[in-house]
Amino acid sequence: MKQAAPDSVRSNRKTTRRSGAPPGPRKADQRRAMLIEAAGKLFSEKGYEATTMDEIAAAANFAKGTLYHYFKNKAELLQILREGFEKDIVRRIRSSVESCPLDDWHGRLKAWVNAAVEAYYEMIELHDVVIYGSGMPFRYAMADAEITRNLKQLIRDGAKAGSWKVDDEHWTAVVMFYSFRGGCDEAIMGTQRYEDVPKKLNDLFLRILGVHD
Repeated sequence: MKQAAPDSVRSNRKTTRRSGAPPGPRKADQRRAMLIEAAGKLFSEKGYEATTMDEIAAAANFAKGTLYHYFKNKAELLQILREGFEKDIVRRIRSSVESCPLDDWHGRLKAWVNAAVEAYYEMIELHDVVIYGSGMPFRYAMADAEITRNLKQLIRDGAKAGSWKVDDEHWTAVVMFYSFRGGCDEAIMGTQRYEDVPKKLNDLFLRILGVHD
């Protein structure tokens, strides 16, 4: 029969750390979060290209080696920030939509628009960093964005419920998404009033779907 390892051996196994890990208590999630937050702030303030890994580490009060332990380069940090941005904005939209009655599809569409516009304006600096920071053309950066998939699902569910009829859910979602982006950007440039954008977009979305509120 195989004998159990001595207590001293088991103790050593428990305290074994990954090679290169920072000394002290293992607080990987906390360290990662602090580094990601520092990167996001610097990218927004200085721009992605102008920010260095040294500056990110210093802003988070860590040694540069600690930063490289968790992230290979700035591109990896940018991708993580983008994923977090998409999850956050969709979480806010989903919460707003789900606060409406299940059978109120016009209300759910309006809730989608209101939450999306509010989140876009509140997160515009981070949005511009994570979308444009990589240098990828916008059309490719948003080709499979979570927010567009979320809108497509709303359109599909409303169509199944008989609230509107669409021939191509994907095409409709893409057109509506770009209308949303364009409307918000017009307000940022000062050609539209911010407070008018949600209603104008909601009216447009209903027309695209072939219904009138």
